[in-house]
Amino acid sequence: MTQQNAASPFAELLRRHRANTGLSQVQLARLSGISDRALRDLEQGKRVPRSQSVRLMATALKLTGDDLTAFLAAARPQSAPARSAPSADGGLLGRADELRSLLDLVLRARHRLITVTGPAGVGKSRIAAELAALLTGRTDLVVSTLDLSAVVDVALVGDLAADALGCGPSRLAPVDRVAAHLRDRRVVLVVDRFEQLVDAAAELAALPRRCPGLTVVVTSQRPLRLRDERVFPLAGLPHEAAAALFVRRARLANPAFDADEDTAPAIETICHRVEHLPLAIELAAGWARLMRPADLAERLTHRLRYLTDGERDLPARHRSLRAAVEATLDLVTAEARTAFRRLGGFDGGVRLDDLEAVLGPSLAELTELVDINLVRITPDGDSSRYTLPDTVAELAEEQLAASGDSDDVRGRIASHYLGKLRGGATFGALDAANIRAAVRWAASEDPARLDADTAIALVLFYESTGRLGEGAELLSQVGAGGVPVLLLRAGQLAALHGDLEEAGETARRALAATPEDDHGTRTAGLSLLGMVAVEQGKPREAMAHLRTALAAARLSGDDAMLGRVLNNLSSVSSEIGRPQDAFRQLEAALAAKRRAGTAPLDMGRTLFNLAHLALDLDDPAVAVSRAGEAVPLLTAGGHTPLAAFAETTAALALTDPAASSAALRRADRLLAESSREDGTDRVEAAVRLRASVVRHALGDAPAAWRELAGALRTSLGHTTRDRDSVAEALTLHARYLCPRDPASATVLLGAADRLRRKKITPFVAGARDRAATAGSAVLGPDQWTEHLERGRGLDDVGLAAFVDGLAAAGHEPL
Repeated sequence: MTQQNAASPFAELLRRHRANTGLSQVQLARLSGISDRALRDLEQGKRVPRSQSVRLMATALKLTGDDLTAFLAAARPQSAPARSAPSADGGLLGRADELRSLLDLVLRARHRLITVTGPAGVGKSRIAAELAALLTGRTDLVVSTLDLSAVVDVALVGDLAADALGCGPSRLAPVDRVAAHLRDRRVVLVVDRFEQLVDAAAELAALPRRCPGLTVVVTSQRPLRLRDERVFPLAGLPHEAAAALFVRRARLANPAFDADEDTAPAIETICHRVEHLPLAIELAAGWARLMRPADLAERLTHRLRYLTDGERDLPARHRSLRAAVEATLDLVTAEARTAFRRLGGFDGGVRLDDLEAVLGPSLAELTELVDINLVRITPDGDSSRYTLPDTVAELAEEQLAASGDSDDVRGRIASHYLGKLRGGATFGALDAANIRAAVRWAASEDPARLDADTAIALVLFYESTGRLGEGAELLSQVGAGGVPVLLLRAGQLAALHGDLEEAGETARRALAATPEDDHGTRTAGLSLLGMVAVEQGKPREAMAHLRTALAAARLSGDDAMLGRVLNNLSSVSSEIGRPQDAFRQLEAALAAKRRAGTAPLDMGRTLFNLAHLALDLDDPAVAVSRAGEAVPLLTAGGHTPLAAFAETTAALALTDPAASSAALRRADRLLAESSREDGTDRVEAAVRLRASVVRHALGDAPAAWRELAGALRTSLGHTTRDRDSVAEALTLHARYLCPRDPASATVLLGAADRLRRKKITPFVAGARDRAATAGSAVLGPDQWTEHLERGRGLDDVGLAAFVDGLAAAGHEPL
């Protein structure tokens, strides 16, 4: 047997079909218009058939359907697996590492059944063709190839493989034919497009088991699920290779296409939107003859509409993204196709428990869809998440919309997510799209679901995930239709996001639309106005709003609402220098919330506030105790940054360095686990400010200054309360810096004096007194005052630069 010269599978098919019809060689030759000798040569694989003769023989043999398709396909030359793009396009891009790994697997023969898997259009056939081409030049092995793209009858696989390997006619079973023919010779068989024939996988796997020198490399959209199989998954191209492929294909479509710095961002966006899938990139690049990359990037939110019009010499499945995905769907069961369609109702994927709660048990269908690369599995906390790739999600949504159960599926999904939120369940940021869709569905189809309890649950979700701006915008849009409670919660999220003007205006619009006897909504509106005034540094205005809110809360009889108002009142008391009053109000708020059985996050927030206030009052034991109660509740509620804040509060209060260090490590871990997106910076910056002080106290000054420098700019860019947090951190740092660098420590004290609005707390006052006493003793009264005034004269930019200098110097005096 010579390399790439295996007998055609056509010979075996011709013999079989002739025997089935009962025709002799002479009879078939006469019916087909060819000589007796030509027919004998064709059946022995000694001759390549002409296309006209193949058609005449197929007619004489009365072949139809799949038999006819396989017969015609087998007659075509098979020197290499079918390419998904013309071979003259410049070679394979971005697959050097994968090709090296495949070569290593084949040449070392550590695995003798290798399945190259991946979604449609990822380039499985291309890499198989490149592998075969590389191996062909070797003298120590023989390469044979078999293209099964037109074969659907599993009964043909064994004989086609035997023919591809050069086995002559025989009455033996295909596996026995191959074993007798190859013996122990070193041979590589590359089989392309096996996904529609996986029921024949066991027969294929028997070949390398019987032939010690045979390695079989298979391309398939799904694994064969065999014991000896080594699955080799292909993903999208690396970023640079994806962009290079787009440019190459764009220049083929439009020779005048010019890629430069101006087009690079748009090309990167295009490649990202098609998930770096080679087929999709090539289809997208075809538009270069009509539009610039920026125009295409803008339109690729509708992938199915634009990823079309592939080259006419490509297989039909590669001429559009829709055709590729639909061809894949044809390979799975009807139940799996239904599951695929219904997955289109989930935005951004779904956790397994949520999927089963909405659609019932569906593991068998999910297994099919995952195996064939229509669904991806990713970790989501302690669960699994099932997501449709962007390139196929559009088709699933389209099929769902066209089905008769679209309204039912979307209604069940919305009811599930809103119901779980109301029940106190927590969701991560990955479910934000599902919850957004649920809110929009309810606003359109069932507005009664968006009541006060649901609105509060939505606020807790958007706060715990840090998506404050998104939540404020969504609830404002939905509430604008005349739902005051949603407007109020939109304002609350806007306030948390730092947009105080918007929050106040939203609260006033909501109150104007609220009836006088709706005490619950009026309480929430007045309380929001009070908190906006607190953030704006207007404590008297805040106190007036909150006292009116307290009266309305008592009229409503809602203990949860009463607790929230008392919680907010404590903030005002603290602002105006009445920490003891603030502490008593927080204790009353905690009692009211416990009576109401409020959600963990709401309860945890009050406990954290108690810990924070206890530290301000220089009561470390209570601070540590309340922080310890707050952390598990905040974690259970999904607000890991606030839980980290509680840990750093405990760390600052603890006098034992080992215990303080352990609390700091827990805080770092909680921040690392946070999945929050927008809005995270404000809370995290406050945590980092406090953590930097703890690190300084524990002796790690270089890390402390770096952390302070990183958090400082974020906090200075927010409200006056955030600036008070900066003042606290600077004062506490000055205490630990003073023994080494009293001049810089005094500058920090002056900067803190400029930033501080409210009355200094006992805890911070003690630290300031110690730093001031030590600094003035070393520097002398005149120099101490000079450095203090220098600090007071620093604006925000100057302060940030000064702290950057401390971070650069580490622990050395400036």
